[in-house]
Amino acid sequence: MSPRSAPRATPAAPRRRPSKRRSPLGAYAAFAAVGAILAGAYTVSYAITPRRGRGVVVRVQVPANLEAAELATILQRERVIDRGWAFVPLLWVTGAHRAVRAGMIPLRDDLTPRAVLRALAHGGGMVRVTVPEGFTRFEVARRLAAAGVCDAEGFLARTEAPEALARAGVSATGEAPSVEGYLFPDTYDLPLGSTPEAVVERMTAVFARRLAALKAAHPDGVARAAGVAGADPAAVDRVLVTLASIVERETGAPEDRARVAAVFWNRLTLPTFHPRLLQSDPTVVYGCLAAERAGLVAAPSPCGDPDAGARMPITAAMLDDARNPWNTYRIEGLPPTPVCNPGARALEAVLAPAAGGDLYFVARGDGRSVFAATLDEHRRNVRLYLRGAQGSP
Repeated sequence: MSPRSAPRATPAAPRRRPSKRRSPLGAYAAFAAVGAILAGAYTVSYAITPRRGRGVVVRVQVPANLEAAELATILQRERVIDRGWAFVPLLWVTGAHRAVRAGMIPLRDDLTPRAVLRALAHGGGMVRVTVPEGFTRFEVARRLAAAGVCDAEGFLARTEAPEALARAGVSATGEAPSVEGYLFPDTYDLPLGSTPEAVVERMTAVFARRLAALKAAHPDGVARAAGVAGADPAAVDRVLVTLASIVERETGAPEDRARVAAVFWNRLTLPTFHPRLLQSDPTVVYGCLAAERAGLVAAPSPCGDPDAGARMPITAAMLDDARNPWNTYRIEGLPPTPVCNPGARALEAVLAPAAGGDLYFVARGDGRSVFAATLDEHRRNVRLYLRGAQGSP
């Protein structure tokens, strides 16, 4: 019997692969994420980019109880910010529109939006001002005025006010007394539209703290100054600050400060050095500036253009002018006031000068100085470095 035919197997239906079609919700989420990243990047860039203004102070009248969009509109109208629509989210996030106090708020037209937010939170515009080491009070006044902090003339007048002198421990007698030398060089965050009194008080207070700390660290330097000034603490400070101001303006390289300080100490104290002339160009130039302001310059004046400030070119006539009380080429000892505002390193150099008997130095052309203990050696250095002896101790 023949076997029965086996039933033919039915081929299995092909298996369907799962569809790769993406959900529209996933695509929308991806687009939203990319958009959020781009928006965030734009907002950060906007917040830290200064507005292209002219650096002038803008006084904005802010009503009470403003919504974010209303405040942004006012700030844009007054040209404190651009793109008010981009500023609104910053206000929402920070809540600055709820913290701002109603009234007149001084701002600047070249701040970053972030700085505007910070200014609104503080109830007024703040600006960061750097006062470099060696600036005179005249230069400080111009920088503060340019930043919109306070009026230059008002600041200068305050540096001469009896109250400011008393607070800084400066004698109100003598030639053109001021707090020159006691305005500490530093970077300050100051309110726009500050009073000159507040700015001078802050700068002299910082100076007093820094000088006290340096004096505590260098008691030998304080004793050295007392040997010249006597026991009066204010007079000791005056010696230290005045010498430091000269060192600050005479020194091109930090490495030379202690040695330059030693030169001037030696000229003041070594019994073999006479006459005790410091022969410092910056003292002569400062005398022109201070005497001009105080009305002490008799005509005809040998001084140059006062608009050149402390960078006024020196002339032989200026060096020969015995009527200038700050002329250390003609008048022995220290000048009547400091000639700039020295920094901490110059003060420390005066409190801890280098050892040795140097009495002269001359610039060698690369920012450094070369020193000498005798006049003959100094003259050789002058010839070697192709400079006339005029202008260097």
